[in-house]
Amino acid sequence: MTTKITIPYKPQPHQLEWHENPTRFLVAVCGRQVGKTWAAVNELIKRSVTKPNSRNWYVTNDYKQAKRNVWDLVKKFCIPELMVKFNDSELKATFPNGSKIELIGVENAESLRGAVVDFMILDEYADFGRSVWSKILSKMMATTAGDVWFIGSPKGMGNDFHDRFFHLGPNGEQLPSDPDTTYVRLKACEVDGSQVISTLSKYADIKTIQHDLDTEPKEDFAQEYLAEFTRPSGTVYSDWPLENFKEVNYDVNLPIHISLDFGVNDPTSIVWLQTNGSEYRVIDYYEASDANIEHFISVINGKPYKTPELFTGDPAGKARTLTTGTSPIEILATRGIIVRTKDGVKIPDQVRTVHGLIKSLFVSDKLTRFRDCLLNYRYPEIKENVRNQENEIPIHDEFSHAMRALEYYAVNIKDIGNNQTTYIPPFELLGGAGKSEGQYV
Repeated sequence: MTTKITIPYKPQPHQLEWHENPTRFLVAVCGRQVGKTWAAVNELIKRSVTKPNSRNWYVTNDYKQAKRNVWDLVKKFCIPELMVKFNDSELKATFPNGSKIELIGVENAESLRGAVVDFMILDEYADFGRSVWSKILSKMMATTAGDVWFIGSPKGMGNDFHDRFFHLGPNGEQLPSDPDTTYVRLKACEVDGSQVISTLSKYADIKTIQHDLDTEPKEDFAQEYLAEFTRPSGTVYSDWPLENFKEVNYDVNLPIHISLDFGVNDPTSIVWLQTNGSEYRVIDYYEASDANIEHFISVINGKPYKTPELFTGDPAGKARTLTTGTSPIEILATRGIIVRTKDGVKIPDQVRTVHGLIKSLFVSDKLTRFRDCLLNYRYPEIKENVRNQENEIPIHDEFSHAMRALEYYAVNIKDIGNNQTTYIPPFELLGGAGKSEGQYV
């Protein structure tokens, strides 16, 4: 005999469409207060009940976020009649039929390898690294061919959520729509001029939404409530034209310039540029972590370009390590790579210098990673919405290293012939050809 159990959830029409979705994948771009999390949690419960011994994951960008935003809802909707056992330390709910709901963070995505999962919800997917799904999570669905929901609010344009929704390939190329994917965009409200006239969810607070419309920057409101992909608030180079991400090819007739940001615990970034009059063309980009300077020398020398006419870089590259007694710039110099630096330039001054050329910066449409860095390099959030860019320092994160390399290039190219420093290594490193102590001249 079948027992009917009623849980305290009645889906609204837009939520019901998710629950009845016929395709394997769902990509749902949502505004605030549309009931996304409620629908997601109840879909996990439905699948756990209806498919014995299934493993169902709710995946967020960090474990604490899952515990804070989702775990209480799992316990709320798994009513006593379902006889679910909860493990609060592991954020796991086990059903009598052997099925499990697990809340997962992807801070250390590599540690998740090897798991087999039947159904997966990737919440706030715009926060995920580009390779988390393709290289790790997708492999967990290989044997089950399970369904996946990619859901969340839009957050800028430089992420896989944006590209997946707009059917863009790894190099920004337009791809056909996937017939096995349902694409949904849910606005939290309808706006007429300066007035919020209705909300999608009957539970949404129209007064709160109206307040945010009145007080938030237009781009922030469009992203948070209207589910539009806009540049993140506080983007440093918001004046870079998106149309400058286009086909840009290597031209043997133009000079090659290279700029480097040296990382110790962070990635080292290398940018290849060519200039043509007032144009600055980014034709190649590379970054890597946990690699020595010899690796980057090999990368530079392995490119199919002519000999660079200019190398610029991070003044920190002159710092010698205690282990080797040499610096990255010294080692580069012994390989014929003479890096120009400019000392004493503050980061806000570097940023202003780049603003002077940013509208003439063209980026190859093959360099999605570099574009992502341009679009997501931003200042810290300021609650009062008062921003003094002259004194602010952009956030140091995964997007900042490429931009630092660009900034070092800008301050040096502006200052060619004035106050630049070229490193001449000690003569013992150059077979007697260098200065006795090593100098910057």
